[in-house]
Formats: sequence, structure tokens, C-alpha cells
Amino acid sequence: MNTMTFSQAATVLTSIVQQATGQASLTAITTPGDFAAVAQTALLTGLDPILNTVSQIWSRTIFSERAWSNPLRSLYWDLPRYGNAVRKLSPVADDMQDDDSYKWPVAYDAAGSPPSGDGQSVDHYTIHKQNVLQTNFYGTAVYEQEYTIFKDQFECAFENASEFARFMAMNLTERNNDKQSYEEGIARGLQANFIAGVLDENQTGRIIHALTEYNTATGLTLTATTVMQPGNFEGFIRWLYAKIKTVVRMMGERSNIFQTNITGKTILRHTNPENTRIALFTPFMEMIDSMVLSQTFRDEYMQLPTWEGINYWQSIKTPDSVSMTPVYTDTSGAIATASAVAQGKILGFIHDKDALGYAIKNPVAAVTPLNAKGLYWNEYYHARFKTISDNTEKAVVLLLD
Repeated sequence: MNTMTFSQAATVLTSIVQQATGQASLTAITTPGDFAAVAQTALLTGLDPILNTVSQIWSRTIFSERAWSNPLRSLYWDLPRYGNAVRKLSPVADDMQDDDSYKWPVAYDAAGSPPSGDGQSVDHYTIHKQNVLQTNFYGTAVYEQEYTIFKDQFECAFENASEFARFMAMNLTERNNDKQSYEEGIARGLQANFIAGVLDENQTGRIIHALTEYNTATGLTLTATTVMQPGNFEGFIRWLYAKIKTVVRMMGERSNIFQTNITGKTILRHTNPENTRIALFTPFMEMIDSMVLSQTFRDEYMQLPTWEGINYWQSIKTPDSVSMTPVYTDTSGAIATASAVAQGKILGFIHDKDALGYAIKNPVAAVTPLNAKGLYWNEYYHARFKTISDNTEKAVVLLLD
């Protein structure tokens, strides 16, 4: 995804989907660059196995059909918003200069020659160009879905046309569920890669070590275990809510904090509340609801800005963790040489909506002619997607450590 070529994303996306669906335990993702475009990022995923046999007719058939929808649609960008994402231009902040209208030779200066300034002038044609940072996003990742339909399947496996139609509808729903899972895999992998990139960069202030900061502020010595005790939890949560609100407010200030700064290119950004995405670890938030908010009389003081619950960051079996060798842009403007990141106790991820996203580009479905010898045909779904992972935008990771 970091070159002007098409990258095969099926393998890494399959790993992400299998971890997300519980088919595999938390496994380190070592090639996120196959799907993530940093200041371009693209994610790779593969396809799940498809059931290819059905037993002979039984007395009753239950068609297990339940539609699934991608829960991380907040990271989806439509193509008009995404465009080709070939380049992103950001103006570099400039410094003010002394006002020449109050300097010699316009104003009197006894040290000037002559002191009156007569015969001198101020050049108002001096060129002072706007400095601009350009970040580029390359590449498209691809994968496909294949499904075989047998001409005589109806005759040997189903009692009537209605039952066969239900079978086909069930399979169509499942194939769409697979598409949704892989689209979710793109979003989930993109998010995990960005979190791992922030952790690897380890910029001061961009990683909130919540428990450490709370202990420093209060003089306590709580651990991730003891903080859960009823006498400790409520006080910590009240502090944590205030911390999150403070971070969101500070992200709204025009500054270069909470973002990767390219050397020599001072970009001052601000993230308004409507452009802020707050993703919080759902299991922890459920404990807050039941252990703190349920006992709070004036809970309006404990209300966060609109947030999105994340049931697990990468693996459904290890929900509070990510394990990835990330790809991201370093301070030189190049792709960083990152180390493997394995991090648990992730409470939240707060970022500008322009920091990361993905777009599905021109999906195509096609059907082969009937195979005259085998009496079957194949249907194919081809997915192409483009991603953005721009860590020069504001982003903060919250940890329970």
C-alpha cells in the first residue's frame, strides 16, 4: 500500500478477521504495510472458508441466517470525500515580523543615515512564500470472494423450489456477512495499526498512562488490580472522565501537540468537537456504568462527549490488546522503521476524524458461464479499497497503566 502498485490484502485481512471472530488467538501482525497507507495506510485481509457440501434431504431443514453489519462504519469514507487521496496539503505555521511602518526609515531614528530617513524607502515587494507540507498516499489493496453454484444441487439436496430458494438466500446473506467482516477487518486493522504507531513513536503527552498520572496527582499507589476495588474505582473514574474531557478540549486548541511533527514543517492543527472521534473500550465503560454512574445522583457532571464503544481492539480473545509492527510517518516525513508493539490495557483512542479512514473503490461482482462438463458456474466479488493513516493529525491513546 505504500507504493504505486496493487497489494494483495487477503492474507493479513484473514488473520485480522480470524482474530476478530475468535477463530485465532491474538497474533502479531507484522505486515500492516500491505494494507495501510501511511500518510497513506492500507490493510490486508483474506476470506473465510465457504461451506461447499450439503447432505441429502432430511425431514426438516433449519436455515441458519442472520445478517451482520460492520460495527466500525465510523471510519468509512465515501469516495467523494476520499477522492484519489494522492496528496494532502497542509499549510505550515508562520511567524509574525516587526512592523516596518514603525521602523526606520519610515519613522524617525537618530541612528539612521540620514536620521530623518529622507531618500530611503521600505521594500514592499520582498517575496515571502507560504510554506506547505505535502503528504502522499499511494496504492490500493485488493481481495476477492469466490462462490460456486451447482446446476443440479436443487435436485439432490432439497425437497422443493421454495426450500432451495431459502438455501440460496441463506448463502447470499452469509456472503454479504463475509464482506462486512472483511470491511470491518480493514477498519479494525487500520485502527490497531494507528494505535501501535502512536505507541511506537512514544511522543510525550500523546500516550495517557492514566493510572500512573492518577497516582502522581493523588499520591496513591494503585495498580491495575487494586484500582478495581470499590473504594478506589469511583475516584479514579471521576478523574479519568475529567482527563478525557481535558484532552478533547486541548485537541480543540490550535497547536502542534498530540500529533507527529515533520521536521522543519510546523503544522498547527485543531480538532473541533464535531471532528473528534472518541473510541473507548466497551467492557471498561460497562463497569463504569454499573459501578459508578448507577450510584451518581448528578450524573450530568459525568457525561462524556459522544463516544463509540469498541468491544475489542484486534483479537476478540484478547480484547484490550494490540500486537502489530506498525507502519506510520516519522518526523522526517518518511515511513518509520518501527518495532513490534504488543500492548494490553488499552482504554481508549481519541483522534481527529481525518487521521484515519478507508474507502471501498468500485467493487465488482461477476459470473462465469456454465461449465459444460462440470455443470456449475462461479460467482466472484472483487474488492478494492484505499486507506489513509495520517499521524500528523491529532490522536491520543489511553492506557490503564
